[in-house]
Amino acid sequence: MSVKRAAVVGAGLSGLTAAHRLQQAGWQVTLFEASDHFGGRVRTIARDGYLIDIGASALADSYTGYLALIRELGLADEIVAAAPRIGIFRDGQVHELRLDQLLRSGLNTRVLSWSAKLRLSRLVWDIAWAKARGQLDYGDMARAAPLDTESAASYAHRALGREVDDYFASTIARTMLIADSNKVSKVEFFSGVANILNSRILALRGGQGRLPELLAARVGPKFGHPVRRVLEQASGVTVSYLDPSGGAHEERFDVCVVSCPLPEAFQICEDKRAVLGPLHAGLRYTQSMTVALALTQPPHSAAFLALVPACEDAEIALLFLDHNKSSDRAPVGHGLINCHWETDAAAKAMDLDDDELIARSFASARRVFPEIAGGLAFGQVARWPQALPLTEVGAYRLIGAFNATMDPASRIQFASDYMSAAGQNTAVELANRAVERIAALAQ
Repeated sequence: MSVKRAAVVGAGLSGLTAAHRLQQAGWQVTLFEASDHFGGRVRTIARDGYLIDIGASALADSYTGYLALIRELGLADEIVAAAPRIGIFRDGQVHELRLDQLLRSGLNTRVLSWSAKLRLSRLVWDIAWAKARGQLDYGDMARAAPLDTESAASYAHRALGREVDDYFASTIARTMLIADSNKVSKVEFFSGVANILNSRILALRGGQGRLPELLAARVGPKFGHPVRRVLEQASGVTVSYLDPSGGAHEERFDVCVVSCPLPEAFQICEDKRAVLGPLHAGLRYTQSMTVALALTQPPHSAAFLALVPACEDAEIALLFLDHNKSSDRAPVGHGLINCHWETDAAAKAMDLDDDELIARSFASARRVFPEIAGGLAFGQVARWPQALPLTEVGAYRLIGAFNATMDPASRIQFASDYMSAAGQNTAVELANRAVERIAALAQ
């Protein structure tokens, strides 16, 4: 009996998971990665006693697919709960909310006026109605297409008022996509609120990069091997690629999982462009930067995340207090703040040198937490010229249409961030689905 051969394009979390699942099912797998590293946007850097998550930063206990994979790989005991607190910056003060006592904390907070809090009952109703109709399913956010009719800012202004947009919708949109509320669909606002209400926030001890590291050790990606073409034929799939020296090669496989971002998938899958084309034309990616600030003393806050509304800071959208996310992220008695730049601000500042970015990020963090002044040990800059799919108004309708037109019996299956709400759990779930379809095809 001949060995079944599978190709996987892209060694991000989705591609690594797909390769692992295919290996488990008895396939001989070749995993192609154009860059010199694995993990995509899930990476951890160790430096001077600090563990810096430069991309994906945290988990939710609703991430069923991700957590199942973690347990399967023996890392269940390495999951830790982040401090159950977030902060929202307003008028020079961080207002903390306890996620484990959200109703009481929300009623008592001064981040919103009482009239704004009362108007939030409309949001609770709208989210409950959407969930009852299955429109906020993280396994397939394409089901949210009927909700995808206006921006988060438009909905908040219309239904909830300006104050709620400024200090609530803005912060949720920035948390979900590191983009302002006028740029993203209200689906992101709804799903973000639903996620916060229903989840504990978790972290992986040793860094979020541990899972892709473990998967990569098992599947052995071929680094520096950019794929140039993936072509489906009656008897298999032809993959054309370059080796690290630039030599051109072509191999035949039985199946292929394409896990690279949308622009690359559209470029290499010539015979799938009719399906990929509308989504490729209508869905753009954000740019992003993270600037980690290693501190010799931590802020006084017990929150793991400080949300910064656009009206308070146009550049820095989020401040992750990583030492409160997991104690191993910084040496004892020290702190680590990871500053996430809003997408338009990141695009404008992308070419600035590291020292300038670190100085501007530290100034913003010091404005939120004045007590860290003079306590900067070093900064670490990560640039993401192609970060996350920007789910503007209409994006989920495009995603829904794409998913509906995908052929479950095709030898080429897709598993990437443009097929649902981007995230670590989505990456795992989409990989699982692609491999399930391939398993059905092979029977």
